[in-house]
Amino acid sequence: MFFKKKEKKNQSKLKNVPKRKLTRKQKKILKAQKKKALEMRNRFDGQSGFNSDEGYIEFNGYLKSLENGKYKSLYDVIVQRGTHNQEVIGWLTQLIPSSLLADGDIYFALREKGMSKAKEKEIYSKGLTNSQQGMVNNGRSKDSRENGIKEAEFADLQLAAQLSKTSQIVDSDVILVVTADTPKDLEKTIKELKQNFKDDAKHGFMLIRKTAHQLQTLKELLLTTSADPWHNSDPDIVSASRLFLPSSGFLDEHGVYVGRDCHAYISNSPAIVDFKNLRNTTIVTGGTPASISSGGIEGTMYMMNSGSAWANIIAEHTYLIDGKRTHHIQLNDFDYRMPNSKSFDMTEISINPLEVYGSKQTVQQDANFNFDKVVEIIMMLFSGDVNDMRIQTTLYARFISWFNHRAGGNGMYTDDPVNEPNKAYKCLATTAHQNYPTLQDFVTELQGLVSDEAKKGEDARARAELLLNSLRTANRRYRAIFANKTNLPDKFSYEDRNIYYDLSKIENDQIRSATFLNVLSYVSYRSSEGDTLVIHGLDNVKVKPEILKNYREIINRKHLNLITTFEDRSNEDMNVKTLMDFILPLSMQDMIILGGINGELLENVKYAWNGKALPQTVVNDLAQNMNGRFYLYRKSDFTSAVVDSHLVL
Repeated sequence: MFFKKKEKKNQSKLKNVPKRKLTRKQKKILKAQKKKALEMRNRFDGQSGFNSDEGYIEFNGYLKSLENGKYKSLYDVIVQRGTHNQEVIGWLTQLIPSSLLADGDIYFALREKGMSKAKEKEIYSKGLTNSQQGMVNNGRSKDSRENGIKEAEFADLQLAAQLSKTSQIVDSDVILVVTADTPKDLEKTIKELKQNFKDDAKHGFMLIRKTAHQLQTLKELLLTTSADPWHNSDPDIVSASRLFLPSSGFLDEHGVYVGRDCHAYISNSPAIVDFKNLRNTTIVTGGTPASISSGGIEGTMYMMNSGSAWANIIAEHTYLIDGKRTHHIQLNDFDYRMPNSKSFDMTEISINPLEVYGSKQTVQQDANFNFDKVVEIIMMLFSGDVNDMRIQTTLYARFISWFNHRAGGNGMYTDDPVNEPNKAYKCLATTAHQNYPTLQDFVTELQGLVSDEAKKGEDARARAELLLNSLRTANRRYRAIFANKTNLPDKFSYEDRNIYYDLSKIENDQIRSATFLNVLSYVSYRSSEGDTLVIHGLDNVKVKPEILKNYREIINRKHLNLITTFEDRSNEDMNVKTLMDFILPLSMQDMIILGGINGELLENVKYAWNGKALPQTVVNDLAQNMNGRFYLYRKSDFTSAVVDSHLVL
């Protein structure tokens, strides 16, 4: 407890009052009170509102908080002489690790304090000269490395002597505070930080534990510098270069290292981005490759289809936060697989498009969405471009009639789902996939359609024959869609947290597009609430936006996260403008990543962003189409940055 002396009232009136002398007994009592107060101060192990309300237990090398049970350890950060000459302002931010530390948190405190004139004079007139002379007298060593270190140190002293003409001296030090749940985690965090420095080739930093001075250092953290021989006494122009200056963009506390911020206030500032709580993310690379490493930060290379690299980074970060599964519909050539994944080659795997993956509560909507999907798939697989709405209308009516009344023997659905719910539930998929009809069964149905339509005239008969012949051809060419039963697993294990549906090996554009629509339907319905859905290279297929809109409703209903990537900067059919009903406008995206920009793509981005134009600086950067350069924007806090990417997969 601290005591505060009470202020005297009417102090001006008491100036001439003679002081009373204390008796010996009073002096003895006062002395005892002061001693007791001093003992209480020495026992005080915390300061309310800063250190801990409950105080700390001090061990030799760390502190334990009595408030939350966490542990702290404090270190001196020493910069070796001669290792950081000719640095730019803000170079000390190299201390910030380039990746997230797993076992604890770290904080740096940079402290600077001016020196008295007497002490400054002593250093300039004696200390500096004696140090230089001592190094000269010691001569050269037989060890070339040691000679190199001495030469760098001597150069530092010469520079200090040169600056001494006009500069004042500033005492400064850097304190590292490490916090963790256990003493073991403290040591693991320090080890990881040192390894990070080693991996990033950050030299010249030594971490010295403040052994036996932990609590004192913590109490004085914001009050003074250590000002001892271990720390720096530099000309003010040198000490100013150490300031921790902020980044202009992303430097999140809990984030992922994705490269370097191009427009930070300091050079080589890392871009560390927190990707949590992203319901909707759109990535448009414009064909720009990303710089990636696999397993570590060394050995970088440029990778095409870079939207997939970004999507995998975001999906992995999302998993670490909420533990939900990620489903990847892969339409482009990107062979990386995240850990604990299961991959399906969709040239060998089939999903029967007639099976309805829904629920009894929403069976009517689910069945109607599936009718739309099946008819659209058949139209997509027709040879040639069939746009006659009369053909599609005829196909739709005949398919529903067949599915409700004749498919599987006596129908798989009903015209009246409200009053015949049990019959409506027949359409819902089960694990008995062998008992479900396929589109091959529908081919024979169209033979009857030709006879029925012939009664309406020659044109009607011709349309029916076109349907029959086209469906026969599609059935022969695309057996995986028309004839095969569903052979995907009905269950995934807990370890299968990344499921890849690989359509990239399907060379035919029509069947790849039709298969995508079928897989999208399957994944949207089969995903658990809160899962993440990634569509890699949505511009590698051609699907009508109206049909995709149905699955936006399912995504919203199940609260799925959607990450969509586009690689082609000039696709007229599948882009951020034409697909706004499915991916949502850019103004509603939680995260946007943009690569190479040209005039057409720039206009599409502006339109999809409700007319918002990109900053001219961003346009200039992206228009250069520099390998690895991307613009990142996060809606939650309006943070943005142009980043030279370095993605660690």
